[in-house]
This record gives sequence, structure tokens and C-alpha cells, in this order.
Amino acid sequence: MRSRLTFTLSAWLIGVVAVSVLAMGSFTSWHLSQGFTAYLQARDSERFDKFVALVEQRLAVGPSALQGEKAAPDMRDLLREFALAEGLIPLGSKPPQGRPSHEAPPGAPNPRPPPPGAGEGFGSRVALALPDGRSWAGPPISLEETGVVERPVKVAGETVALARLRPLTQAADALEAQFLTQQFAGIAGVAAGLFLLALVSAMWLARQWIRPLVAVQDATARIARGELSVRVPNARSDEIGDVMRNVNAMAASLQNIEGARRRWMADLSHELRTPLTVLRGEIEALVDGVRPMTTKAMVSLQEDTLRLGALVDDLHLLAMADLQPLPCRFEDTDASEIVQGVLRRHALAATDAGLTLNWANGHPPSAPLHGDPRRIEQVLNNLVQNSLRYTDAPGQITVDLKSTPECIQIIVEDSAPGLEPQDMSRIFEPLYRADSARSRHNGGSGLGLAISAAIVHAHGGLISAHPSPLGGLRIEVDLPTQPTLLK
Repeated sequence: MRSRLTFTLSAWLIGVVAVSVLAMGSFTSWHLSQGFTAYLQARDSERFDKFVALVEQRLAVGPSALQGEKAAPDMRDLLREFALAEGLIPLGSKPPQGRPSHEAPPGAPNPRPPPPGAGEGFGSRVALALPDGRSWAGPPISLEETGVVERPVKVAGETVALARLRPLTQAADALEAQFLTQQFAGIAGVAAGLFLLALVSAMWLARQWIRPLVAVQDATARIARGELSVRVPNARSDEIGDVMRNVNAMAASLQNIEGARRRWMADLSHELRTPLTVLRGEIEALVDGVRPMTTKAMVSLQEDTLRLGALVDDLHLLAMADLQPLPCRFEDTDASEIVQGVLRRHALAATDAGLTLNWANGHPPSAPLHGDPRRIEQVLNNLVQNSLRYTDAPGQITVDLKSTPECIQIIVEDSAPGLEPQDMSRIFEPLYRADSARSRHNGGSGLGLAISAAIVHAHGGLISAHPSPLGGLRIEVDLPTQPTLLK
């Protein structure tokens, strides 16, 4: 996984960065080229206007301004003067050696700048033409060429010539070409540097992301093998950290479930072994003749069998409750009448145990409820029997009933002894007993509260345990008056 996922993430990151860098470099190069060309064209236009003004000045002062085609001006002198005026060549520089600039070769017109193919300097792209369009001075430039700019040359308000400028198609001189080359090289260098940085960053980021995922993979593989104590070291606060924390929470939950399963099996075997041992001992005594076969002996065997059958029924009930909600027969009933019946049934047992069992706030009014009266009565019987079994004498047990149109609340609380806070949330687990005064020697299988919780859940209600102001345990049962049936 490590090599495959690292390679995939690195390749994607590098690919995205490479495409981005290439796109940005291409756009920057194109934009620079276009912008530089526009700058050169604007500079050309400005120079061309100045050159036209210079030609007008020179033709205005010379007697040959209106003498026709043979009196064409010397373009080299004009361009040299224009270059000196623009600062393109230093002042005091000498003209090229050879034939004087004002002389033309025998049988030829006035000297002209280099032909168009000799370069793309300003002088090679500017020319003068007569008003009728015929070439007059400089290289022949036709208006049919793309992008040619034409300006009239006027003397005393009359157009005596036409100045034409061929557009620039590339850098005009070596310095400008060198400038563009340097810019393109710089862009290419930055792109290469970014690509290398992306390569290193992609590998580093991929490893940073993959390392915790590999740890999660190793941990989940060990958990699948049954090593539920495995935990993933986690110091991240992002989504990967959430995954690692969830894996740790899952492992802890599975560890708790496995521990509960093992305790359940141990407790279950103990609970079944005790009555079976007693029953087997009595039967062996009867078989060996140690104990006579009397009606009393048979009654004792019957009671042991009934207790064992009740325990098995309770275990089966809890097992079914884990698979699906307990089957209940819902009907309209009165919770107040159910509570009164439970109190009457246990009044004598409470008196014999040295306890008082009564209402907390007097006889409650009617409390209509849609539920299974037999199951609700079973819940109250379990709660009251739990208090009778674990409350020290002299003590008291109180039952309270509160009713609203939406909910019925039944509260059963007793006096000392109480439970430790860590035991409050676990007393509804099957076969759970706290290691305090509420222990096995007081009797009971440890299934009553678990069964009560399953019944309350089947009614869509809640059951919870809290410390009682009386010094013992307070159990609250909240039942909706119109429960939504669980599926």
C-alpha cells in the first residue's frame, strides 16, 4: 500500500503542478511577447511621427521641395539627423567612410537605406513616396503590404510626399532580442525550479499523508486478528486524525464488548452451575438413599427446578431482546393502578424486611398510558424487589409517579447502602453486580434490571440510575404515553 499510494499521490501532485507551471509559463511568455511587440509598435509610431515632422522641416527650408522626383532628399542624412535628435547615436560621430552622404553613385538616385531583408531597424522600414504613390526615397514600400502605416508630409499646407513605415515583425535590434531571450530564459528557469520544488514537495506531502494511513492499516489488521488492545498514536487535528481517533474508539469499544462477552460467559456459567449443583446433590442423595424419597424432598426438587427454569427464561428473554425488541401487547392502561398493585403485593415482604414501602407524595391521580401493563408491572416488580433485596433495615423505599400528556415518569428510590458513581451506568448490564453491599449474597441473578431496561426500551422509553437523597439508589423510568413502536 505504501509504495502504490505514495506513487499515486506524488504523480497526481506533480502532474497538477507541472500542468499549472507550463500553463502559467506559456501564458507569461505569450503575454510578454505580445506586450513587448505592442511596446515596440507604439515606439515605432511615436518615432515615425517625429521623423515625418523632421522631413517636413527639411523640405520646407530647401529649394528642392517642389522640384519633382529628381530632387529627392537624402534618406541617409535624414535618418542620421533623426538618430542624432533621438539620441540613438552620440553627438559628433562621423558619417560612414566612403562616398560622401550627399553624393550618389553615377547614374543612380540618392543613396538609400539597406533593403528590407537586411534587418528590421527603423531606417530599413521607413521610406518616402510621391503624392501619386510612386517611390521617392528609401526602400520601396507598398500600401498592399500588411500593416503599413502612411503619413502625409506637408509643406505650406500642401502634401508634397507620403511617409510610409513597414510594421515591425520581430525585435528591432540585438539588445531588444537579447532582452526577450533573457526573459524567456528566466521564465523557463522559474518553471524548472517550480517543477523541482513540486517534485520534492509532492514526495514529502505524500509520505506525510501515507504514514498515518499505514499506521491505521497496520492497526486494523492487528485488530482483525484479535489484538483489541492496539491503539494508533495520533497527534493530528485534521480528517486523517479523525480517522485515527475513530479507529482507536472502535478498538476500545470492541475491547469492551469482548470483555463483556467473556464476563457474560463466566457469570452465565456460574449462575447455571449453582442451581444445577444443588439439584444434582439432592438427586444423588435420593438415589444413594441418604435422603428418603418423601413429598418434602420432591417439593424441594421442584422448587430448584423452577428457579433454574426461571433463570433460563430470563436469559432467553435477554438474548431475544438483543436481537429484536421484546414482544409487547400495547393497550390503554392506567400507570397509577399498576403501581398501586405492585405496592400492595410487596407490602408484607417490606414489613418482614424491616422496611417501609409507600408513595413519595401520597396517592397519585390517574395516569393514562398506552403500553403493555404486564410488562410495565414486571419492570416495577424488578425495581421494588431490587430495593427490598439490597436496602438495609431499618430503611425505606418510596415510589413516585409523575404524569404529563406526553410522558409518564416512575421513580423508585431507597435508603442506604448506595452505589459508587462508576457502577451507576453498569447496573443495567446482564449479571452485573457492584462489589459493594449490593452483592450476590443477598440473592438474585443479576438479570432483573437488565430485563427492566429491555422492556423500557421496547416501549420507547428511558431508564437511568442516580444517587438517592435517601442515601441509596434512585431509578427513573420515563415512558411516552403514546410510544412509537420499535421495529
